[in-house]
Amino acid sequence: MAADSHRRRRRTPVAVAATTLLIGLGTTAPLAAHAAQPFGAPNGAPAPTPLPTSEKGLRQSLDALNTEAEKLTEQYNKARVDLDRARKAEQAAARAAATLEAQTAPARERLGQMAAANYMNGGPSAMFGVSGSSEGLSAGAYLTQSQAGAVAALQKQIDRANQARRTAEARTAQVQQAAERAKAAREAARQKVAEVTKRLDKLTTTHVKDPRTGLSATIQGSGLPAKMTRKALTKLGSPYVWAAAGPTTFDCSGLVVWAYAQVGKPGLPHYTGDLLAMGQRVSRGSLRSGDLVYFGASVHHMGIYLGGGKYLHAPQTGDVVKISNLSDRSDFAGANRIT
Repeated sequence: MAADSHRRRRRTPVAVAATTLLIGLGTTAPLAAHAAQPFGAPNGAPAPTPLPTSEKGLRQSLDALNTEAEKLTEQYNKARVDLDRARKAEQAAARAAATLEAQTAPARERLGQMAAANYMNGGPSAMFGVSGSSEGLSAGAYLTQSQAGAVAALQKQIDRANQARRTAEARTAQVQQAAERAKAAREAARQKVAEVTKRLDKLTTTHVKDPRTGLSATIQGSGLPAKMTRKALTKLGSPYVWAAAGPTTFDCSGLVVWAYAQVGKPGLPHYTGDLLAMGQRVSRGSLRSGDLVYFGASVHHMGIYLGGGKYLHAPQTGDVVKISNLSDRSDFAGANRIT
């Protein structure tokens, strides 16, 4: 009796843990159900088709698509968080079920051993007292009966834990599907943005030739750096003057500062070192129209990349703003993009 009481006290924390786990899993249902809802364009409205052909129309379409893409990205991010939570709940449920299963193994083994011993000692009648009445159970019979009751009680907990595990697995599968739908919707929106951007870039392509050097360049893009580049190109042939920043004379960084001011970004530092510290660094292989290129170990010169290996710059005293080949410089020091 004392041994059985002790075993009941030891089982109590397990029962409490199993109940707590079941309750905890239950509270994740609304979250999982919400995450499983399909994702799509806001208000179910698809992007306009066919796409506009004018620059104004394409810009409006691009703004709407970028907003949609941002919303879908956040929905995808939420789906990933929900999936992580669901997976953790599933793992916790599996661990609880496995723990309970492991705890029944010794009890089942002892129960089998005791039943076998009773049988070997005279069959079922040996489990009763001298009188053979049910009121006179032997100590071994009482222990066997008590052990069987403990195993049966623990089995109920195992069944509940296994049901919680199956429920958690189903919810994980639902959230996984939601995450996949969110990812697909986000990718579709990003492809649409890329398509509109590509069309807009083609629509806003500028070809220019420097009459002094004979070099030609093609500027593509509709963003701020490309707009700045087109403004800077209007100053082809303007004289170089040290520390000048327009509107008729320029030094290398002064040309950049002036051009950015013309497209709504005034107040940039008139110093190559500070300009290089701004924006986003760009590798030489990823240069595009409007990126700023820098030269020299001390970064003492800079220019504006045009495309096709050409760049615009104000070189030195006695020279003018012109187009040059990037390959002519052996002291390339880096590039960045200021938007």
